[in-house]
Amino acid sequence: MQLTELLYQRVKELGAQGQFALRPGYVAIVSRASAVRAALVAALVPGPDDQRKLEDGAAGAGGPARIGLGLLGGDGKPYRLLREVGGSRQLQRFDPATKKFITLTEDSLEIDSFLRVECGLPPGDGYVTFFVLESNELPSLRAKALGAAGEAQVDQVRVKALREELENTRNFETLQDRLFRVQQRLHELSELDHRLRDAEQEYQVVEDEAQRSPWTAEQIKDISKRAAGAKELQKRREEVLGDLIQKRQRALDSTPETPLPFLKDPWFGGGLAAGVAIDILAVALKTPALALLGVAPYAASLVSVLRWIQGDEEEKEAATYLQDIGAREKQARRTFEEEAAPLKNALKAANAGSAEELVELFKQREEVLARRDLLKAKYDELLKDPELSQVAAELPPLEAERRQLEQDVAAQGFARAVGEIERDLKSALGLTEAAKKPGSSQAASEGETPRLLVERAGDLLGISAEELWTQLGPRLSTYLAALTDKRVASARPDAKGGLILVAADGRQGPYLGMPPPLRDLCYSALRLALVEKVVAVKPLPLVVDDSFAPLDPAKRQLVAKMLKGISAQTQVIHRSVEPPPPGTADHVVQS
Repeated sequence: MQLTELLYQRVKELGAQGQFALRPGYVAIVSRASAVRAALVAALVPGPDDQRKLEDGAAGAGGPARIGLGLLGGDGKPYRLLREVGGSRQLQRFDPATKKFITLTEDSLEIDSFLRVECGLPPGDGYVTFFVLESNELPSLRAKALGAAGEAQVDQVRVKALREELENTRNFETLQDRLFRVQQRLHELSELDHRLRDAEQEYQVVEDEAQRSPWTAEQIKDISKRAAGAKELQKRREEVLGDLIQKRQRALDSTPETPLPFLKDPWFGGGLAAGVAIDILAVALKTPALALLGVAPYAASLVSVLRWIQGDEEEKEAATYLQDIGAREKQARRTFEEEAAPLKNALKAANAGSAEELVELFKQREEVLARRDLLKAKYDELLKDPELSQVAAELPPLEAERRQLEQDVAAQGFARAVGEIERDLKSALGLTEAAKKPGSSQAASEGETPRLLVERAGDLLGISAEELWTQLGPRLSTYLAALTDKRVASARPDAKGGLILVAADGRQGPYLGMPPPLRDLCYSALRLALVEKVVAVKPLPLVVDDSFAPLDPAKRQLVAKMLKGISAQTQVIHRSVEPPPPGTADHVVQS
């Protein structure tokens, strides 16, 4: 999680309205306003003293103080937490489409669940006590505050009951967190399944519509081509048939009359009779030369026969030509009918009155086919989703788990907010100002502080304090040597968990036995070493509220460089009265 901005209205010490831009890395806020720390944390972890720390009495007439905290969630999306001090909170998410923040929820439990599940934020007391370094963080300042307040009376019976309630409430919230995750997963899988079913249904509807067509895509293409050339085909048909009809008419007009049979021709009979008569006369007169004169009549008969033969041949040729013309006409009609038949059948099947209507129907058909191909591609793309194979396997057990979790949550009943129980617990333990009484010893609580810090860090990392000490040793030694100028070389816990400091020459001494200035430096080294260790695993924003102001300038500059090193792993927001050394901070905000 990373904080991106702080917006405020009517916040004490900060003015009527304003905004801080918060960037990754080491952010230095140069300001004397102690309300900066409260404003940064109040939206994440509301506390009972927020109204006193933030609300500007002089500006109260203008309405309550309001805070807006921008953050990047675990999903990398921008969110914004809005809070009206003394009122409710609101979680918003940035919508890239509208370029605005839209409200997700105003339910406090849902917001806390989002911060824990999506942002990895620990419970409120865990975040504030470890990731927020207060202005009285150092032992010398804390001792003064405790000395002035005294030690509170502890109500052991009430403490036990509140601790049990706190444990039950955390278990209840764990159930709610798990239920939220299960519901989210069920929603994701259901949405995926619904998208697949919807895509399949849309594709099937278009496929059924496409199947109702009596033509294939190839037939549509062919018929469309024929429809486009229908007028040209009709024109060509009329031209071809008209030409054949004209040729037939000309052939009929030029066909010769049927020739008279040569037997009926007088020239044939007369010439034959004359020739026979001359031959008879020549035989009678015994004059062969006279027979030669009979050749002429015979020639006349021959001419008659030849004329008949010529006319008969011409008649046969004319008949053959007319027959050929007729056959060609029939063939042309048949060819044109066959070529026009698919278009006529399509017009009849589509109940269309013209080729233009049919072409329009085919265009609609092509649009259906194109839509079918798009839906098929969409359906095939959804089938490639690797999570699709998990739908059938995950849905039944998740449904069963959801029902069980709902029963468990319903059986648990109403639970108070964790912050409210923690406030009551602090009151019962005497840790609040109202519960503290003067005259107590502050040394015991101060001696417990290092052990409690280590235990808190171990809880955040999920390891024991002993294991954490094993891992922390070398890095803590580096911090101690740098801050104490090698007066303290290392540190270790004693049998009761107290802190033992070891000098470079081997001498040892308890943490409480150190002079206050040296104790401040040792505490700073332990605090920063633990922070560095935890943020490497849980990169949550670190808020430092001018915590190291009592240190001398050289040590403050050294601490700033150490915070710069920690900012390589998480965001560090450091409010201080003085600006950081040049080149240390990644971003400086003046207030």
